Amino acid sequence: MLKVMNTAMNRVKVNVRDKCPFMEKCYRKNPIHFAEMSHPHLERLVIDQLDDTIKIPDVLDFECDRSQLLDQLKVIQIVMRKERDKDRDSFLKLKNDLLPTDITKNSTTSKSPNKVSNSEDRSLDFENQQSSSSSVSIMDTYESCKLNKDREEIRKKAIKKMKQQGFEISLVEPGEFAVKYALAAPYYIFFTRIDKSLPTYNQPLSITFPEILDKSLGEIKSSLQINFMVDVGWLCLQYLLAGQKADITILYGDGGRVDKEKVGKNITLVPIPQPIQYGCHHTKMMILEYNDGGIRIVVSTANLYADDWENRTQGLWISPHLPSLSNLDDTNNGESKTGFKKDFLQYLKSYKQQALSRWIAIVEKADFSDVNVFFIASVPGNYRQTGVDAWGHKKLGYVLSTYASLPLNSRDWPIIAQSSSIGTLGLSYEKWVQRVIVSSMSRTKELTILPNFHFIFPTQKNYEESFDCQNACCCLCYRQQTHSKQKWLEKYLCQWKASKTSRDKAMPHIKSYTRLSPDLKRMAWFVLTSANLSKAAWGTEMKKFYSISNHEAGVLFLPTFITGETTFPVEKENDDSNIQPFPIPYDLPLIPYESEDNPFVNDIFDE
Repeated sequence: MLKVMNTAMNRVKVNVRDKCPFMEKCYRKNPIHFAEMSHPHLERLVIDQLDDTIKIPDVLDFECDRSQLLDQLKVIQIVMRKERDKDRDSFLKLKNDLLPTDITKNSTTSKSPNKVSNSEDRSLDFENQQSSSSSVSIMDTYESCKLNKDREEIRKKAIKKMKQQGFEISLVEPGEFAVKYALAAPYYIFFTRIDKSLPTYNQPLSITFPEILDKSLGEIKSSLQINFMVDVGWLCLQYLLAGQKADITILYGDGGRVDKEKVGKNITLVPIPQPIQYGCHHTKMMILEYNDGGIRIVVSTANLYADDWENRTQGLWISPHLPSLSNLDDTNNGESKTGFKKDFLQYLKSYKQQALSRWIAIVEKADFSDVNVFFIASVPGNYRQTGVDAWGHKKLGYVLSTYASLPLNSRDWPIIAQSSSIGTLGLSYEKWVQRVIVSSMSRTKELTILPNFHFIFPTQKNYEESFDCQNACCCLCYRQQTHSKQKWLEKYLCQWKASKTSRDKAMPHIKSYTRLSPDLKRMAWFVLTSANLSKAAWGTEMKKFYSISNHEAGVLFLPTFITGETTFPVEKENDDSNIQPFPIPYDLPLIPYESEDNPFVNDIFDE
């Protein structure tokens, strides 16, 4: 094993690395892969831009996804800058070797005489595959390890090598997250740490992906990842950084895989086709199975790729450890007071996927007694009678009407929605938002009275000042054509402000819905979910049925089941109170749009 590791590690020296066998078809963004293999077609593009913002030539001599290419070039830039600063002579030799064959200028140039023919290309590709077939990558070696001590040895070497290549690896040391998790009681809600916002590094509710997998919560046996978009290479790297076993089943939106890594036997990929036109497999959730037989469920708002976890505001709820029921117990036992187990199983079974059979059996045997939130999900379908109150806004309305309670002045308790995408909402506020969403979200055990509505969505200026804008990427989805048909929405819009948590510039991919008291000191409930403000996500009434287009998943926090009170505190009330304030991801009071503000629209990327 050490011999294989040494062979792989030695490749990171300048001019010693083998060429990537996939050549221009390489779609990887995994830093370990770039440390092991050279990519001349990428290196040529950045070798003269090591200290600048990367600019991609208008004309390239290979086909590619330009967005993905930019991500690759950013990684290569870090690697080559480190090589240049470490050994100038070797770097200059590399530069001389690369540039004579550079034909990717900002103009339509003739083919370089140094470019090999197609037959020579294929021959070179074959030779590269042959030369690399005798060695094993760090990731492959890690995933083949059976023992924890072997995985830990490779993990340390991989991190050391990544740091040598200039990657900023600022991990929380494995084994410490259990304390942070315990201190997050009773809500167990977390927000992604922001790479470019140092204050978030030490916040008690900030989290990185490897912390979710932390050994202090248990040794992972296998995982189920259910998501929309996934970068398999990046996901496997998170398991390596956490020192955990990466046996993973991944359900993802059909077409939502953003990498083309060759996957090993430890990965099972299950694309989920959408049965309804324009629908989306948008759920973001995972189940972690531990060696002690217990499980843990994580409901998130983040996709499984780097951008979503680095400089965007995301939210996660992490369940308690759910032990396995004894063999003598009926699998109908172990239910929570919120009915979470029943609802969660109903959601898993709705997929009708053989790959989930084992996971359904595991969940059936788990004890959910300690879960204190409700599971609120959406499943695509046209519902007439059965299942009408099981999904979407109707499920939320049903739970609120059964358990939520508000004082007599409930009309003054506004509903605040916040999401990263906006659907087609209709020609007026009353058409769908008020009639459907506000109506369901204002239900209580008492009489339903429609309150005011506020919607948080970043302005154009919010985006221009964001980390996403600096990185030439975006997580927000809204089109000018759609907005032109629903200008009435501007009356209800509020800016994205999160200075109190140092996330002002971290664009919100989180989706949340809540109801607050007029003085902003109390909260009636809170929903953390993958569901944006759209008919596809929450559902809408058609002439003869109730229709949902998306898969979505979220959790509802109700004070009765968490603190025993009728409302949550939003801020610390007094020193004698044992109840922690509920963590809200944005600043209060809300700041409405100014007269010159416009909601961010994706059309700027078309220009």
